[in-house]
Formats: sequence, C-alpha cells, structure tokens
Amino acid sequence: MNMRSLIFILALILLAVVGLTWQVGSGSAGDRHHWPIRWLEIDGDIRRTSNGQIQGAVQRQAERGFFAADLDQVREDLEALPWIARASVRRQWPDSLRVTVIEHRPVARWNENGLVSDRGELFHANGSTGMQGLPRLAGPDSRFEQVIEHWAAMHAMLASAGLGIDALELDSRGAWSLHLSNGTVVELGREQVYERVERLVRVSRALAEQARQPRVIDMRYSNGLAVRWVAASEDRESDHG
Repeated sequence: MNMRSLIFILALILLAVVGLTWQVGSGSAGDRHHWPIRWLEIDGDIRRTSNGQIQGAVQRQAERGFFAADLDQVREDLEALPWIARASVRRQWPDSLRVTVIEHRPVARWNENGLVSDRGELFHANGSTGMQGLPRLAGPDSRFEQVIEHWAAMHAMLASAGLGIDALELDSRGAWSLHLSNGTVVELGREQVYERVERLVRVSRALAEQARQPRVIDMRYSNGLAVRWVAASEDRESDHG
C-alpha cells in the first residue's frame, strides 16, 4: 500500500469518527431515532418496587437515546423511589440500558411513619403503616442515630438472656424505656443505661422462675430494681435490693 492510499483511508476514518461524534454530542431528536434505547434490563432482589415504577423512573432519560441519556440523572430518579436504597446504571451496546437496584430492607419502625433499613438508614414509604412484626423505635429525630446505636447494643445484650425488644423509646427528657417481647416494660432512666441492662440480664433467670410475670421493672436504682407484677386481681409491688 503506497502512502497516498494510506492517507486516503485515514481521512475516511477521521470523517467517520467526526460524523459519529457530531451525532452523539448533538443530543437532538435525531439521536432518539438513530440510536434508540429499545431494551431495559433490571437486576436486583426486588420485592417492593414494581417493574413499572422502575420503567417510569428511567423513561424520561431513555427517550433521549442511547448516547444522550444522562445516566447520573437516571440513577437519581431511581433512588428517589421510596424503596430504592441504591441504584447503578450502564449502557449496554447497542440499544439497552442495564440498571441494578438495591432495595431498603426494613428492620424497625421509627416514630409514627418512618422505617429503619438494615443499613441503619431512615426512609419513608407510603402504605408501610400496616407492616407487622417490626420493633418500634421512638425518639427525637435529632437523636435518631443514638437510638439506633442503643437498640443494636441492647438487642445483643438481651439476646444472651433469651429476651427480645418490641420497642425502645427515648423521651424528650432523655429517659430510656424498653418494651420486651414478653410484655414487660423496663424503665432505664437517663444514666448508666447499659449498666442497668447488664443488671437486668443478671437477674432475668431469677425473675423468670417466679410464678408471676413482671409487668414493669424499674431499673432506676443504684444497686437494685423494683418489680410490679402481673396479678389476677391487683398489681403489687415488691422491691429487690
């Protein structure tokens, strides 16, 4: 091949690249027609988000065409869906978008209508108020992370004694209270809450051996506790020091 032929071939390649670059960069209606997106592939363990919702979130950018679609915007639109925690998007030649989504997995409720994910993130989803079987966490929104931290630590401590948590509450005065899965309410107060939970664990076997079920256990004592028992006729208090 002589030099003149080589230069001619290189010129044709350059013109083709320039033409393609102009088409891709224009972002015009022509991009939709010449480089349309025909397929949407969805990956992920999806339980609460419909394919229709995902398609709706992708549609606006997909209509711009394969090269002109803004993938960052597609990701933001997907993550704006109530149950989507994370999303990633990529082009798949020649005419597809591939999205991978990770949903929130609720592990607890927060106050009236919030949910806590398995990543410790707060999110809200319509229609979630009827969900059953989730522990209830309550407190000022400004102390959300502290409540989550205390819940995780107390859950681990109480599990060693076979006790579960139905609810953990932090009131406006900074006092903590537990609602155990056996129906007992535990008042922990504002100070030394972990030490008080440890003390509860130590006496839990002795309490379980009693003929009556504790209704309320007050741990707000320096070296003891107070128990109000469930009784058929009336409630009676007995102090254990």
